[in-house]
Order: sequence, then C-alpha cells, then structure tokens
Amino acid sequence: KVVVVVSAMGGVTDALIDTARKAQAGDETYRDQLDEIYYRHRKAAEELFTAEQLKQVQPFLKEQTRNLENLLYGVLLIKELSARVLDTVMSYGETVSAFITAHYFKHNLQIPVEHLDSKQLVKTDSNFGYAAVQFDQTNANLQQATGGIKKGVFVMGGFIASDRHNVVTTLGRGGSDYTAAIAGAALNAAEIEIWTDVDGVMTADPRKVKKAFSLLQMTYEEAMEMSHFGAKVIHPPTIQPALDKKIPLRIKNTFNPAFPGTLITTQTPPDDHPVKGITSIAQIALVSLQGSGLIGVTGIAGRLFSALARRRVN
Repeated sequence: KVVVVVSAMGGVTDALIDTARKAQAGDETYRDQLDEIYYRHRKAAEELFTAEQLKQVQPFLKEQTRNLENLLYGVLLIKELSARVLDTVMSYGETVSAFITAHYFKHNLQIPVEHLDSKQLVKTDSNFGYAAVQFDQTNANLQQATGGIKKGVFVMGGFIASDRHNVVTTLGRGGSDYTAAIAGAALNAAEIEIWTDVDGVMTADPRKVKKAFSLLQMTYEEAMEMSHFGAKVIHPPTIQPALDKKIPLRIKNTFNPAFPGTLITTQTPPDDHPVKGITSIAQIALVSLQGSGLIGVTGIAGRLFSALARRRVN
C-alpha cells in the first residue's frame, strides 16, 4: 500500500498568486496568465494521454479552470483578495496535478490507483495561508479512506486541506512534503520518502560551498535544527509527524534515483566529523528595542513578540 503525495507543477503556485494579485489590482491581463496556466496543464495532459483518455481528463480540467476563473472575476470586481480566497486560488495547482497523476497511473501504467481528495481528508483550523492540522480528525479520515484496500496506490495533492466548514485552507509553502509526513504518520508507514531535486541533505548550500557533499544519515533533531536554520531541502514541519511515530524519513533525488539520499532516523552511526553541516539564512532583520521607558517595566518582551506575531513575523 503506497500513498503518493504530489505538489503543483513547478512555478504554478507562484503564477496563481501573481494572477490573483493582478485581478485584485484591476489588471485584466490576469486573464492571459490564467489561460497560460490552463494551457500548460492541458499540454501536459495531451502528452500523457491518448485522445480517448483525454475525454475523461479534460472535463475535470475545464471545470476546475472555470471555477478559478469565476473566483478571480469576483476578486476583480470587489478589488479585494483575502487570505481565504487566496487559499482557494492556490489549491488549483495541487488539485489538478493529483488528478492528472492518478489517471496516468491508472490508464497508462496499469497500476491500481485511488485518487484521494486532500481537501476532504486533511482537516485544519481556519488560519488561512498557514493552517494548523487537526491531527485526530485527519488521521481518522486517512485511515478510513485507505483502510478498505490491502494493497495499491493512493494519489493525493499536498499543501491543500480544509477547515471544519469545508472551506479550503493551505499548509504554507513546502506543504506538500508536510502532507506526505502527515499521511505517513497517520497510516504508520514503513518509511516516508521526500523526492526533491538534490542528492538528499547536504553539508552546506552547494551554491555557496563547492565542496559540499550529501549526508547519508542524520537524526531527526539534526534535521530539524538544519531546516530551521536555512537548509532548504526539508520543510521544517515535515519532520515532526515522522519523529512522533519514529518513522524513517528518506530524502531522495528525482533526477538521480539510484543515489541512496539521506536517511533521517532516531540515531546515526558514529563518524569522525563532529560537525554535521553548516547552514545560513539570508534576509535577516536585526531589531534592537531600547529606551528609558523600558527600564523596570514588565511585559515588554511579551508586547514585542506579540506585535511581531500579529504580523506573522517569524
């Protein structure tokens, strides 16, 4: 039994956000950009499927695009783009990608496959843009959706979910990896694999350090530390569900599948290198808060961090 979690096609989420921003600004060229997004998916479908198979895929693609078109027209009319509406706009990429992938598995690879709608299964709060997962309900939904089949493949979109009112939410950028970890933990998977475009976790950013090399194994704690402090290959929340269930997490390269990648587990074998890796974060702001009005006044730190939190500053 395998659950495959797919993200949107490369660059699609950014294009959807830009399209929505243009509609909000009254820039009617958003229609051209929407057409480009639709044609990109249609072209992919035309390359993957026969003319007969396309008859099953095209109606879904057209329906999703029509819904998105109507939503963006509403944004254009009222010149307002809330986080709630933006989440629905962004969900298009994963919704369509998962549908196309599931149909390709079924009709071209002859793999028994079930397409799961993440928006129905992954439940969150209503913090649009960066929703928090309601694990009890999500785990129950995933177990029920996959429980009736002993073996096979389930395909679902990452990043997208819904709140208790069934309004679309998203899990934040990098949310597809997080969805994979959520599903893996819910179903007690033997292993969670994250397929990316580099050979696992590296000792440093290879664009900055030419001699950087891949780490074959590391602990959950080391991975969390590196991801929080700039290692882009792992989305920080991804590690927690795997850690909670002690499920091995493997980072693999889609373009170099023979390479073993990085295995993240509870412990690593001893080696001669005391330093695991070096990370860096760009675009940091250093804020100093000072003045005589702070001396002996309680709650200043709380007020400062609360003000930053209200603006969603990490």
